[in-house]
Amino acid sequence: MSSDSRNVFEAAAAGDVKFLEKNIKLLNERNERGWTPLHFAARFGQMQVVTFLKEHYVNLTHVNNEGKTASQVATFWGNDEIAKLLTTEKPDTTIVTSTSPYPDNYTAIFAGKYLIIEYGWNRGKPDILAPLARSSKSNYIVLNELKALYNEDGDIHYVKYDQVASIVDRVFTTDGFNKTNTDTILVFMGIDEREGADGHAYWALDVTPKGRNEAEYMKLIQGFESNSLEFIPTLPRAFIMDKNVSSMIAQAAAMVDWNARNMFCAACGKRTVLEEAGHKRSCISDPQQETKCISHTGIQNFAYPRTDAVVIVCIVHPSGDKILLGRNKRWPKKMFSCISGFVEAAETLEEAVRREAYEEAGVIIDRVAYHSSQPWPFPNSLMLGFLAEAASTEINTEFDQELESAVWYTRSEVISALNGEPNAVFSMAPKGSLAFTLVSSWINDKKWQPNNAKM
Repeated sequence: MSSDSRNVFEAAAAGDVKFLEKNIKLLNERNERGWTPLHFAARFGQMQVVTFLKEHYVNLTHVNNEGKTASQVATFWGNDEIAKLLTTEKPDTTIVTSTSPYPDNYTAIFAGKYLIIEYGWNRGKPDILAPLARSSKSNYIVLNELKALYNEDGDIHYVKYDQVASIVDRVFTTDGFNKTNTDTILVFMGIDEREGADGHAYWALDVTPKGRNEAEYMKLIQGFESNSLEFIPTLPRAFIMDKNVSSMIAQAAAMVDWNARNMFCAACGKRTVLEEAGHKRSCISDPQQETKCISHTGIQNFAYPRTDAVVIVCIVHPSGDKILLGRNKRWPKKMFSCISGFVEAAETLEEAVRREAYEEAGVIIDRVAYHSSQPWPFPNSLMLGFLAEAASTEINTEFDQELESAVWYTRSEVISALNGEPNAVFSMAPKGSLAFTLVSSWINDKKWQPNNAKM
């Protein structure tokens, strides 16, 4: 690939049609990730460039290394008009007499691990996992204080076994898992589905300097950083990453965080040991002693990773032409988002939506409709998204005082915020967040329009 072809990609991303006109022969070039200029134009919403490229008969069906066409890239980044322009299929003119009760599939940021087979049935088999951990096909996502390691290009950097061998080898013995390993956090995540059972394996490894490993981990971190690598927080970078990669980083961070929080037994306070390749921790106290830890009794004898359910809701005004958004005082200036909160014990999701809406904004909710979900590994939540019909309109944020303010925003005000217009009266939560998705659905999906059937 020539330097000129690299400039073609930059021109497409920047909307520079004049440069492309001078380099017609390079319009179907592909970079090392399989991206064409059309992919870049679709990614950055450059409609003029996309139109120009299509008129010059570039290949609309080229797929990049992640298997995505330019149309699919546009859809992923919310550039729906470009995706529609690039769709090559002829429209279906068949008259549909019945509709499916199932909505279209939707994959959120931090979800979509279709590249990874969990391979969970082998988590308890060190005879299989130990050789795999030492294989050249193993990729390690290394985390320091839950920050993943990235290269100079901003891509995730996968570490190989030989760079972390001394740490990895502490987890395994010749005949099983090391029952004395109470410090090392190593989690087996899965295998690349595209390559089958012999594909690349992915692991999460925590190198946060602490305890007796502090000096060793500090030296390892310094070695990485001296090679132009950097530990960077997951947010907001994940919102502009490929979903498959962000989902792996999310899984890695969530599992490392869970292990770090459960180093001691909740029942007796003794140390716990990592088992099942990081997906279980058990108490190391002697189960034969006279006063034994209750963790060795019954079915609750191990600690397993947990997920906390959180509801998040776009509340629609009774008139259908406004939505209620709230603002937390800790958020960036002008930012508003959907009402959200944890599901409480013995509570349905619908009840949680109604309770949170009333506690935070004083608004009474009638009907509730599920939309989609999103993993939120900060540290271990699952966001469950809803649109809901308000039965009252008076706002009161004084009950739990969690919100600084809450406002009914009109459709035009919401559209302005979603588009990031400088004169918008408020700013929306980041694109890729479930809040942004719910609000966008209210704007763009006909079934939520005020003239259509109610929820």
